Amino acid sequence: MLKDFIRRRKYPFYKQPDAMDCGPVCLKMVARYHGKNFSMQHLRKLCKIGKQGTTMLDLIDAAENIGFKTMAAELEYNKLHRLPMPCIVHWQKEHYVVVYEVNNESVYLADPALNSKIKLDTAAFLSGWNINDDTQIGRVLLLEATRSFHEMDSKPEHKTSLWNLIPYLKLHRKGWFPIAVSLALASGFSLVIPLLTQMIVDKGIQGKNTNLLLLICLGQLMLFSGRMLMDFVRGRLLFRIGARTSITMLKDFLAKLMKLPFSFFDNRQAGDNMQRVNDNQRIEEFLTNSLINFILSAITLIVLGGVLLHYNWQIFLLFIVGAGISVIWSNSFQQKRKMIDQKKFKVLSANQQLLLEIFYAMQEIKLTGSEEEKKQLWEGLQDQSFDLKLEALQLDQRMQGVGAFINEVKNVLITYAAAMLVIHDQVTLGGMLAITYICGQLNAPVNQLVEFSRVSQNAAFSLLRIDEVQQETEEDFGVDEELNEDGPVDIVLDQISFQYGGKHSAQVLKNVSLKIPAGKVTAIVGTSGSGKTTLIKLLLKFYASSAGSIKIGKQKIEAINARSWRKYCGVVMQDGYVFMDTIANNIFAGAEVKDFNRLHEAAKMANMHAFFLKMPFGYETVVGRDGFGLSEGQKQRLLIARMIYRNPDYVFLDEATNSLDAQNELSIVNNLNTFFQGKTVLIVAHRLSTVKNADQIVVLQQGEIKEVGTHQQLLQIKGHYYHLIKNQLELGQ
Repeated sequence: MLKDFIRRRKYPFYKQPDAMDCGPVCLKMVARYHGKNFSMQHLRKLCKIGKQGTTMLDLIDAAENIGFKTMAAELEYNKLHRLPMPCIVHWQKEHYVVVYEVNNESVYLADPALNSKIKLDTAAFLSGWNINDDTQIGRVLLLEATRSFHEMDSKPEHKTSLWNLIPYLKLHRKGWFPIAVSLALASGFSLVIPLLTQMIVDKGIQGKNTNLLLLICLGQLMLFSGRMLMDFVRGRLLFRIGARTSITMLKDFLAKLMKLPFSFFDNRQAGDNMQRVNDNQRIEEFLTNSLINFILSAITLIVLGGVLLHYNWQIFLLFIVGAGISVIWSNSFQQKRKMIDQKKFKVLSANQQLLLEIFYAMQEIKLTGSEEEKKQLWEGLQDQSFDLKLEALQLDQRMQGVGAFINEVKNVLITYAAAMLVIHDQVTLGGMLAITYICGQLNAPVNQLVEFSRVSQNAAFSLLRIDEVQQETEEDFGVDEELNEDGPVDIVLDQISFQYGGKHSAQVLKNVSLKIPAGKVTAIVGTSGSGKTTLIKLLLKFYASSAGSIKIGKQKIEAINARSWRKYCGVVMQDGYVFMDTIANNIFAGAEVKDFNRLHEAAKMANMHAFFLKMPFGYETVVGRDGFGLSEGQKQRLLIARMIYRNPDYVFLDEATNSLDAQNELSIVNNLNTFFQGKTVLIVAHRLSTVKNADQIVVLQQGEIKEVGTHQQLLQIKGHYYHLIKNQLELGQ
């Protein structure tokens, strides 16, 4: 057992901050084993993390980029122990873990999702590693540190600890003085009470001094009232400090999120960012409750421990030994509890996700007859949750039961020792009562110190997760240049290529060269997946191109501040969002000036003014998911009205009328043709009515430009555009 503990201590371990971070975290553990400490931000960029995590090919590229020699293989389990360790294995077909050691009976591995290093027997390991249930073959990535690895600058991790809270706490330095005073008074009360207890017995009862007895009892009542008052005042002050600190941190966190590039949100699950918001509540609880309880417990231990030592050093030593055994026993279960908590979190998250799916997809469930299938999935999660809760209960009973027994043995021994001291006239009866009172009062601080250890670890990890976002590079970091053109200018794309993942992922755009003329309408057509929407997102600086350049007039787009550039842009995306707010505020979104006359004109151009007036509260009606329901076509028209209200120099429309009926589309397209005068416009669409009047039409196919021309020119050559129009828009021969 000791040998296993020593062996496992030398193996590095890190927990993954986000659900998709297992790949870079495993690479970080292997690099740390070989003596290098790379930052998570650096490894994430190298691993090209997407919403589905990291591919094996991207993980190989990242490892080679930091100096590892790699080899990926599918091999049998009986060959695994011959390979150089540590290595990274593909786990449960969706995850990565680090294998540190393999022997005939067990496997030592580090799972970044379970918050621990674990030892599995062969059968348990194979159940997670096997590609197929009837084989003993799995995927493994072998890594060998080369000379370039050892010579590389490791770019160490930004250090994050609970000390990072100090700048926030300094903002409330005036509030800490009365808290310190209340702690000092509470400590004084703790010191006086056992002395009064001894005086009641030795002088009040044995001396039969009723006046002194009454005075001491009144003194105890006053001390109790004073301590209650101090606790009340301290609770109020701590709530204010903790809540304000949490709000300040949350403001900073949300402000940072708003400054991050779109790719940050595109590559992470929303649940991870929501969890970071919830982490602020952990930190608030730590500041308002756990931290002060720890300080008060520490002071109580010092003060009452000193008093106990003054009474008798042997009883003091007995208490310290008993408390130490109890603390060690409780801490021995921390890793196991963390593992169970992490498993419970995953099961509860899956349960929540499934319930949301059931609620939002009930129509499809009924149409497809999937009721029984979904019900069985939910019941399976409930069974897993029950098993984990039972496991946690059994662990708590074992920990608390043995801990309580140890504590009771300690108390009985102390009572026996104190009684023996009274029998041998070494202390008085009052002294014995004071000793037992002190020991009883010390039990709670010991338990609170054990709990503080667990809570502080949780708070530190929460702070680490929040700091992960704070260390991300902002969208416009170091880019201060604004668009300096007066009026619309040409947009020129030169040999633009783009891919969403790493270099092994498919190219969405390939060597695209295009001029979008100022004051003209350019339409882009093509089959689904040809890169049309991606092209618009590159022009809006949601992503940076993999190769090539984009110029807005004479300025390169990467040199222009994104927020400044988007002020000149009006956009309607095919997945545009309607906020849970009033119709007016939805149209005003982002506008510095709120002009209701312009608002009404924009709504009229979008054929929505009459409809809005008929709604329960007119333009003040709340819409969105939880407000008044809008059809898809009505949502699109509201988004078009929002774009028109902005009156931008550059207009980008991505399937902006695909949900409209023919009559509304014709009317709105005619209105937009008037609105487009003098503006640089880029339209992505399939319908003939939307694209036929464009000044130029660009045909994209599989990320490449196939044709450029007007509607008539492209029809005459009978190429890609002709067949697209013929097949999709039902033109005649």
